[in-house]
Amino acid sequence: MNGRRAIALPLFAVGYGTNVATPLLLIYEDRLGLSTWTLTALFAVYPLGLTPALVFSGPASDVLGRRRVMFPGVVLSGVASAVLLFGADNVAMLYLGRLLLGVVSGLVLVVASAWMQEVGRDEPMWTSRFLGIVMYVGFGLGPLVSGLIGQWGPAPLVLPYVIHLILVVAGLAVIGRAPETVERVPGRRIRPNLGIPEGSGRAFWSVVVPTAFGVFGMPSLAFGLFPVLLKPAMPQVAVLVSGLLGFLAMASIIPAQAWVGKVGPDRAAPVALTCGTIGVSLGLVAFATDAWPLLLPAALAMGAASGLAMTSGLRFVDMICRPEDRGALNGSFYAAAYGGMMMPLVVTTIARPVGSITPVLAVVTVITASVALWLRHAVGHLSVTSR
Repeated sequence: MNGRRAIALPLFAVGYGTNVATPLLLIYEDRLGLSTWTLTALFAVYPLGLTPALVFSGPASDVLGRRRVMFPGVVLSGVASAVLLFGADNVAMLYLGRLLLGVVSGLVLVVASAWMQEVGRDEPMWTSRFLGIVMYVGFGLGPLVSGLIGQWGPAPLVLPYVIHLILVVAGLAVIGRAPETVERVPGRRIRPNLGIPEGSGRAFWSVVVPTAFGVFGMPSLAFGLFPVLLKPAMPQVAVLVSGLLGFLAMASIIPAQAWVGKVGPDRAAPVALTCGTIGVSLGLVAFATDAWPLLLPAALAMGAASGLAMTSGLRFVDMICRPEDRGALNGSFYAAAYGGMMMPLVVTTIARPVGSITPVLAVVTVITASVALWLRHAVGHLSVTSR
């Protein structure tokens, strides 16, 4: 087993577990009598667990080594599923499980990204694509399997988590086969930092951060908000549709990533947010008219946005990073990306005093379109900086 594949399996296991609970939130809603705001809060607590992980995991792996940091993260992924498995009747346990999943994702995705970029440094663009494919296949299969089981299968709040635990064990069994790429330097301390090289701050904030907004901000609306809003219009199939939306969003990522390889990240990043604008617009129309089938093309558009933004963003990071701070800069990229997962909670929170979600979604559409226009102008500065 080569290095990339040895990293890919545990990364896939963690990605799979990340969204397993998302379609099941609709079951928890009925079982525990949860409100729409509580559902979006359960979804949004996930990125809150990312902050400490993103701040420390990248710099820690730059000093201690990739394997020493990633291995306990994969273990913790299994622990998070166990918490959700045994906490099905307790809202506090559900919050804890989602929070742990955030910590896990922040830790593993950052370290695995840096590790795989180093193992595959001879093919940087393919490595960025492969990294995204592994993550997104996991992100997509998790909700699809749990959505199918949740709608029609046995033990809907048990079996999805058991499958994830099996994958975690398989990932732990192979992680030791990946070559360690970090040489420990005596006396070097773990110092949390953003990893932004001197002279690259403008490029990071004006290009990398806006691109990162599309990575998880768009798909989080596709399967974290729209199914919740349109649940009354989808009787008998809401759980399945929620899982299917997650799968479609992730499935559209692979061809999107291939396109980045052909045209380059400079052109792909603005297109990412353009796809996001289309997806939000379709979701807005679906909510306003109860035409829930429109969520299917919306998920495809938002998934394409995510794939384009992920591959472009990781390539931008690779263009400006210092080798000794690769983990830290990857952490900064993911911090910006995961901030987008707060979008469902932001929308429902703002909608409370406004009295309607429709105008809030309209504003989100305008903002996303504006970011796309901004990136068309801003990407040129990063290209100049990286030369």
